Amino acid sequence: MVTIVRVYMRVTMVTIVRIYMRVTMITIVRVTTHVLMLGSCEKLPAEDCSVDVVTVVQAVHYFDLPAFFEEVDRVLKPGGILGLVSFSIGPFCVDSPTLKQAANCITDLFIQSVLPEQAKLLSESYKNMELPYPDRRDDQVAMVTSWSLQDYLEVCMTFSQVNNKIRALGLSVEEGYGHVTQMLREGGMTEEDVKSVYTWSQPAVLVSARKPKV
Repeated sequence: MVTIVRVYMRVTMVTIVRIYMRVTMITIVRVTTHVLMLGSCEKLPAEDCSVDVVTVVQAVHYFDLPAFFEEVDRVLKPGGILGLVSFSIGPFCVDSPTLKQAANCITDLFIQSVLPEQAKLLSESYKNMELPYPDRRDDQVAMVTSWSLQDYLEVCMTFSQVNNKIRALGLSVEEGYGHVTQMLREGGMTEEDVKSVYTWSQPAVLVSARKPKV
Protein backbone atom coordinates (compact mmCIF):
# COMPACT_ATOMS: atom_id res chain seq x y z
CA MET A 1 0.00 0.00 0.00
CA VAL A 2 2.86 2.40 0.78
CA THR A 3 4.26 1.90 -2.74
CA ILE A 4 0.86 2.52 -4.34
CA VAL A 5 0.36 5.69 -2.32
CA ARG A 6 3.74 7.00 -3.46
CA VAL A 7 3.22 6.21 -7.16
CA TYR A 8 -0.37 7.34 -7.76
CA MET A 9 -1.69 10.87 -7.35
CA ARG A 10 -4.95 9.63 -5.85
CA VAL A 11 -5.59 6.39 -3.98
CA THR A 12 -8.99 5.34 -2.61
CA MET A 13 -8.85 2.65 0.08
CA VAL A 14 -12.08 0.81 0.83
CA THR A 15 -12.96 -1.12 3.98
CA ILE A 16 -16.17 -2.68 5.21
CA VAL A 17 -15.03 -2.40 8.86
CA ARG A 18 -15.41 1.06 10.40
CA ILE A 19 -12.67 0.59 13.04
CA TYR A 20 -10.07 0.09 10.27
CA MET A 21 -10.79 3.62 9.09
CA ARG A 22 -9.57 5.09 12.38
CA VAL A 23 -6.42 2.94 12.35
CA THR A 24 -5.50 3.48 8.69
CA MET A 25 -6.24 7.21 8.64
CA ILE A 26 -3.38 7.72 11.09
CA THR A 27 -0.95 6.68 8.34
CA ILE A 28 -2.42 8.85 5.56
CA VAL A 29 -3.73 11.86 7.45
CA ARG A 30 -1.03 14.10 5.93
CA VAL A 31 -1.72 12.94 2.36
CA THR A 32 -4.78 14.93 1.33
CA THR A 33 -5.16 13.34 -2.11
CA HIS A 34 -5.73 9.85 -0.69
CA VAL A 35 -9.13 8.77 0.62
CA LEU A 36 -10.33 6.00 2.92
CA MET A 37 -13.99 5.04 2.50
CA LEU A 38 -16.50 2.56 3.85
CA GLY A 39 -17.72 0.23 1.13
CA SER A 40 -17.98 -3.35 0.00
CA CYS A 41 -16.54 -5.48 -2.77
CA GLU A 42 -20.01 -5.89 -4.30
CA LYS A 43 -20.48 -2.12 -4.60
CA LEU A 44 -17.22 -0.25 -5.02
CA PRO A 45 -17.43 3.51 -4.38
CA ALA A 46 -16.14 4.57 -7.79
CA GLU A 47 -17.55 5.83 -11.08
CA ASP A 48 -17.63 3.69 -14.23
CA CYS A 49 -14.26 3.40 -16.01
CA SER A 50 -12.55 5.69 -13.49
CA VAL A 51 -9.87 3.50 -11.86
CA ASP A 52 -6.39 2.53 -13.09
CA VAL A 53 -5.67 -0.26 -10.61
CA VAL A 54 -7.78 -2.35 -8.21
CA THR A 55 -5.76 -4.23 -5.58
CA VAL A 56 -6.88 -6.70 -2.92
CA VAL A 57 -4.51 -7.93 -0.22
CA GLN A 58 -5.31 -11.12 1.71
CA ALA A 59 -9.07 -10.78 1.28
CA VAL A 60 -10.40 -11.77 -2.14
CA HIS A 61 -11.02 -15.37 -1.01
CA TYR A 62 -13.76 -13.99 1.28
CA PHE A 63 -15.59 -12.15 -1.52
CA ASP A 64 -18.64 -12.96 -3.59
CA LEU A 65 -16.36 -13.40 -6.60
CA PRO A 66 -18.88 -13.01 -9.47
CA ALA A 67 -20.26 -9.81 -7.91
CA PHE A 68 -16.77 -8.46 -7.18
CA PHE A 69 -15.42 -9.16 -10.67
CA GLU A 70 -18.48 -7.48 -12.17
CA GLU A 71 -17.71 -4.38 -10.09
CA VAL A 72 -14.05 -4.50 -11.07
CA ASP A 73 -15.02 -4.55 -14.73
CA ARG A 74 -17.33 -1.60 -14.16
CA VAL A 75 -14.83 0.68 -12.40
CA LEU A 76 -11.59 -0.18 -14.24
CA LYS A 77 -10.55 1.92 -17.19
CA PRO A 78 -9.74 0.03 -20.42
CA GLY A 79 -6.22 -1.28 -19.89
CA GLY A 80 -6.64 -1.09 -16.10
CA ILE A 81 -5.17 -3.75 -13.84
CA LEU A 82 -6.60 -6.02 -11.15
CA GLY A 83 -3.95 -7.15 -8.65
CA LEU A 84 -4.41 -9.83 -6.00
CA VAL A 85 -1.94 -10.60 -3.22
CA SER A 86 -2.31 -13.17 -0.47
CA PHE A 87 -0.56 -15.74 1.65
CA SER A 88 -1.03 -19.33 0.56
CA ILE A 89 -1.75 -22.22 2.89
CA GLY A 90 1.36 -24.29 2.89
CA PRO A 91 4.05 -25.43 5.27
CA PHE A 92 5.77 -22.65 7.19
CA CYS A 93 9.54 -22.35 7.07
CA VAL A 94 10.61 -21.37 10.58
CA ASP A 95 14.02 -21.58 12.22
CA SER A 96 12.60 -23.71 15.06
CA PRO A 97 11.20 -27.19 14.15
CA THR A 98 9.02 -27.12 17.28
CA LEU A 99 7.61 -23.73 16.36
CA LYS A 100 7.05 -24.81 12.75
CA GLN A 101 4.96 -27.78 13.88
CA ALA A 102 2.92 -25.64 16.27
CA ALA A 103 2.31 -22.93 13.63
CA ASN A 104 1.07 -25.47 11.10
CA CYS A 105 -1.23 -26.98 13.74
CA ILE A 106 -2.72 -23.53 14.40
CA THR A 107 -3.22 -23.04 10.66
CA ASP A 108 -5.08 -26.35 10.46
CA LEU A 109 -7.17 -25.50 13.53
CA PHE A 110 -8.19 -21.97 12.54
CA ILE A 111 -8.14 -21.87 8.75
CA GLN A 112 -8.57 -25.37 7.36
CA SER A 113 -11.40 -26.29 9.74
CA VAL A 114 -13.16 -22.93 10.14
CA LEU A 115 -12.81 -21.60 6.58
CA PRO A 116 -12.87 -24.67 4.30
CA GLU A 117 -13.95 -22.88 1.10
CA GLN A 118 -11.46 -20.06 1.56
CA ALA A 119 -8.77 -22.55 2.56
CA LYS A 120 -9.27 -24.41 -0.72
CA LEU A 121 -8.69 -21.23 -2.76
CA LEU A 122 -5.60 -20.41 -0.71
CA SER A 123 -4.14 -23.92 -0.82
CA GLU A 124 -4.49 -23.83 -4.61
CA SER A 125 -2.78 -20.40 -4.72
CA TYR A 126 -5.83 -19.05 -6.58
CA LYS A 127 -4.97 -21.35 -9.53
CA ASN A 128 -8.62 -22.36 -10.02
CA MET A 129 -10.02 -18.88 -9.49
CA GLU A 130 -11.46 -17.70 -12.80
CA LEU A 131 -10.54 -14.06 -13.32
CA PRO A 132 -12.43 -11.80 -15.73
CA TYR A 133 -9.33 -11.13 -17.89
CA PRO A 134 -6.19 -12.98 -19.01
CA ASP A 135 -3.88 -13.12 -16.02
CA ARG A 136 -0.31 -13.62 -14.87
CA ARG A 137 0.38 -15.58 -11.70
CA ASP A 138 3.46 -15.96 -9.56
CA ASP A 139 3.34 -18.50 -6.76
CA GLN A 140 7.12 -18.76 -6.42
CA VAL A 141 7.26 -16.01 -3.81
CA ALA A 142 7.05 -15.93 -0.04
CA MET A 143 6.12 -13.55 2.75
CA VAL A 144 9.00 -13.24 5.20
CA THR A 145 8.67 -11.66 8.61
CA SER A 146 9.99 -11.82 12.16
CA TRP A 147 7.45 -12.64 14.82
CA SER A 148 6.60 -15.10 17.56
CA LEU A 149 4.07 -17.90 17.78
CA GLN A 150 2.08 -15.60 20.07
CA ASP A 151 2.02 -12.98 17.29
CA TYR A 152 0.71 -15.51 14.79
CA LEU A 153 -1.95 -16.77 17.19
CA GLU A 154 -3.11 -13.19 17.85
CA VAL A 155 -3.43 -12.57 14.09
CA CYS A 156 -5.56 -15.71 13.71
CA MET A 157 -7.79 -14.51 16.56
CA THR A 158 -8.65 -11.36 14.58
CA PHE A 159 -10.43 -13.36 11.86
CA SER A 160 -14.16 -12.78 12.23
CA GLN A 161 -14.99 -16.36 11.22
CA VAL A 162 -12.65 -17.67 13.91
CA ASN A 163 -14.30 -15.43 16.49
CA ASN A 164 -17.74 -16.64 15.41
CA LYS A 165 -16.62 -20.27 15.73
CA ILE A 166 -15.25 -19.65 19.21
CA ARG A 167 -18.46 -17.96 20.33
CA ALA A 168 -20.49 -20.82 18.89
CA LEU A 169 -18.61 -23.08 21.31
CA GLY A 170 -19.81 -20.88 24.17
CA LEU A 171 -16.43 -19.25 24.76
CA SER A 172 -15.31 -15.65 24.71
CA VAL A 173 -12.45 -14.73 22.37
CA GLU A 174 -10.17 -14.40 25.41
CA GLU A 175 -11.18 -17.86 26.62
CA GLY A 176 -10.58 -19.28 23.15
CA TYR A 177 -7.12 -17.72 23.07
CA GLY A 178 -6.38 -19.17 26.51
CA HIS A 179 -7.65 -22.59 25.42
CA VAL A 180 -5.33 -22.72 22.40
CA THR A 181 -2.39 -21.46 24.45
CA GLN A 182 -3.04 -24.22 26.99
CA MET A 183 -3.13 -26.79 24.18
CA LEU A 184 0.29 -25.58 23.03
CA ARG A 185 1.72 -25.89 26.52
CA GLU A 186 0.27 -29.37 26.90
CA GLY A 187 1.99 -30.22 23.63
CA GLY A 188 5.34 -29.33 25.14
CA MET A 189 5.64 -25.64 24.20
CA THR A 190 7.21 -23.50 26.90
CA GLU A 191 6.48 -19.82 27.58
CA GLU A 192 9.80 -19.00 25.95
CA ASP A 193 8.85 -21.05 22.86
CA VAL A 194 5.58 -19.13 22.50
CA LYS A 195 7.11 -15.67 22.89
CA SER A 196 10.48 -16.07 21.15
CA VAL A 197 10.81 -14.21 17.85
CA TYR A 198 11.94 -16.14 14.77
CA THR A 199 12.15 -15.54 11.03
CA TRP A 200 9.08 -16.96 9.30
CA SER A 201 8.61 -17.67 5.62
CA GLN A 202 5.14 -18.44 4.25
CA PRO A 203 4.17 -19.21 0.64
CA ALA A 204 2.44 -16.32 -1.11
CA VAL A 205 0.62 -15.73 -4.36
CA LEU A 206 0.62 -12.73 -6.70
CA VAL A 207 -1.96 -12.45 -9.49
CA SER A 208 -2.46 -9.63 -11.99
CA ALA A 209 -5.00 -9.30 -14.80
CA ARG A 210 -5.38 -6.48 -17.33
CA LYS A 211 -8.73 -5.29 -18.69
CA PRO A 212 -8.68 -5.22 -22.50
CA LYS A 213 -8.19 -1.76 -24.01
CA VAL A 214 -10.97 -2.25 -26.55
